Amino acid sequence: MPSVKEYSYEWLLDRVYSKIPRHETKYEVFRIPKVQVIIIGGKTHIKNFRQIADAMNRDPRLLARYFAKELAVPAIIDDTGSLVLHGKFSPPVLNKLLEHFAKNYVICPTCGSHHTILVKEGKVFKLKCLACGAETTLKAF
Repeated sequence: MPSVKEYSYEWLLDRVYSKIPRHETKYEVFRIPKVQVIIIGGKTHIKNFRQIADAMNRDPRLLARYFAKELAVPAIIDDTGSLVLHGKFSPPVLNKLLEHFAKNYVICPTCGSHHTILVKEGKVFKLKCLACGAETTLKAF
């Protein structure tokens, strides 16, 4: 009868773990750039507006429309890509609006990913997640 070799528990455990493929989870942190504001006269200029829209992967016109509606003022995107708001607004107020926009119109409510797109079907916008495939109907803005 051949002899059976005895292995320690630790050796067997190490062997099992060495055979299992490593699955490294990469968490990507979603950061919205803070607004860079210049107030000239009675107008507020968001200088890095184009950069903010690009970071959220949203059309700048859509984001400008959101700001105009929430602040109840006219908003124009000038030739340099800055957003001009008619009125004086502080950076904390504008950053809070950006966070609200991201929470409701960028971040997937199912998986929390920011890899989403907005799809317009008729008069309704849907948030489609590219990470998990979920679709969420959004309230109009």
